[in-house]
Amino acid sequence: MKRTALALAIMAAACASERVEYRYRNPLSDRAKDEVDHTLPDGTRVVYRDRRPVAEGAFAQTEVAAPTDAQSTQHVGATDGSGPALELRIEHPDGSIELRAFSPSQVIAHLQHAIRNREYPPFYTQMLTKEARKEWDARGGEAAFATWMDEQRNAVMEFLNRTSYGMFSSDVITRATGPRTIELKLTPQLHGQFKFEAIEFERQQGGMKLRGLR
Repeated sequence: MKRTALALAIMAAACASERVEYRYRNPLSDRAKDEVDHTLPDGTRVVYRDRRPVAEGAFAQTEVAAPTDAQSTQHVGATDGSGPALELRIEHPDGSIELRAFSPSQVIAHLQHAIRNREYPPFYTQMLTKEARKEWDARGGEAAFATWMDEQRNAVMEFLNRTSYGMFSSDVITRATGPRTIELKLTPQLHGQFKFEAIEFERQQGGMKLRGLR
């Protein structure tokens, strides 16, 4: 049975379209010269580009041609400047928000945006794994999640910011903890400086989801 499951997983991976995550080199890091293209444990190909002098932000606005009423959407995505933006956040005409993430860094960007703007409903329903959402539902659901995030706001944001920055250096350890799970963990020398030390993700429903913080 295990061999069959493994074979199916390999076939599925072979048939899936390649996912590419673009990252900018950090010019302030001594390891910038070592930031070369590579493949993450989940199969995502990471491509490094030199940072252009543009406005910074977790999301970058992209221009969209005037659509029909039925197709009208506002797009906020991530782009390396060489092609169309990857649509990570779509604001529909009816006011609903659709979130997408295919890598840990994109989930982190969505969480930072949610905390910054106290916009928790879309993240809660779309960016948590089924198991994480089930646990939160038992603790009070979306309201409990929002309350906890607000209470831990500073600690979580400090950790997320350090983790995002640490992806450009050896301060963050990235490892596969299972066939579909990934963990980003601060190195031991940073333990004690932050309330949280690791963040876990899992690929579900064709995208990357948040499993938890610890």
